[in-house]
Amino acid sequence: MRKLIALGLAMACAFTGTASASPDSSQPRDGRQALLSAFDSHRIVALASPVVGSFAFDLIADRRFPDKADDIVVECGNAFYQPVLDRYIAGEDVPIAEVRHVWRDTPLPSCGYSSFYETLFPLVRRINERLPAAKKVRVLAGDPPVDWSTVTGPKDVELDRDAHIADEVETEVLAKHRKALLLFGLRHLVHDGNVGNAVGMYERDYPGVTYTVAYHRRFERDNDRLEARMASWPVPSLVPFEGTWLGGLDASYFPDTEEVPPGAHGIPGVDAYLYLGRRDVLLAEPISRAFLDQSYLAELNRRADILGQPADSPMRPAAVLARAAESSVLFYN
Repeated sequence: MRKLIALGLAMACAFTGTASASPDSSQPRDGRQALLSAFDSHRIVALASPVVGSFAFDLIADRRFPDKADDIVVECGNAFYQPVLDRYIAGEDVPIAEVRHVWRDTPLPSCGYSSFYETLFPLVRRINERLPAAKKVRVLAGDPPVDWSTVTGPKDVELDRDAHIADEVETEVLAKHRKALLLFGLRHLVHDGNVGNAVGMYERDYPGVTYTVAYHRRFERDNDRLEARMASWPVPSLVPFEGTWLGGLDASYFPDTEEVPPGAHGIPGVDAYLYLGRRDVLLAEPISRAFLDQSYLAELNRRADILGQPADSPMRPAAVLARAAESSVLFYN
């Protein structure tokens, strides 16, 4: 990127086909500092997760974080257990076995297999131990409440997850004049009032309050050539889409943008791009200790039976383990 700026405005425009940004806005910034600074101008910072793994932990553990954000809203959190989560995060004597229900008992089977949340919640609890009451960070469970002991069929878990997320952010964060870090899959976070996602819903009443960040996984084509342009970037680093060569790329260069309008650039509805390293060295999320809990695995199979899930369903632990065995246990593919 430094070489690009040194070569001048003309070469940048030749590659992107758009006007180039000033050096200040186009240079990558330290990722953690940039995300913390985003809270100065936005009520919500929305970060795609949990592949961001250790970056998110470092961000939340930063001593400046409690001065920037009041809440963390997570996708893998069953709101049925919010009272348990509140007591645990606040430092009360709550057995971790009770807290595990928060992320293991959501409608999404991938949550129960995640090692991200079994690290995140104890981390926030530990951080809160040294903070005064007014500064303690709250964690909000973003998934709709589900009591699996009462589920009898698919209709009991066919819930409007985006509507619940939006309502939670509105009532618990925005209406109370608080600020929050959102950790969700990207489709919930893009700015687009027409798609009916969480950010689109609450921004109808609170426009422009969210700063949405996607992370670099790969480019769908010309990956090596484009990643070479990032070779001098610090890890982690953050670059806005607007006015930069990333924003000038056709949207088809980025994963999961098949349904965006033809001719779109960057990742529509996303403000900035988080670079955590080149594709071939991105580390995968470790396999969760949940796979050692035989009673939990049996419960997952019971739920899959109730919902009529086939043998290869991600609700079936054996199917998930089989897929993990066929791929890299270390690298994110």
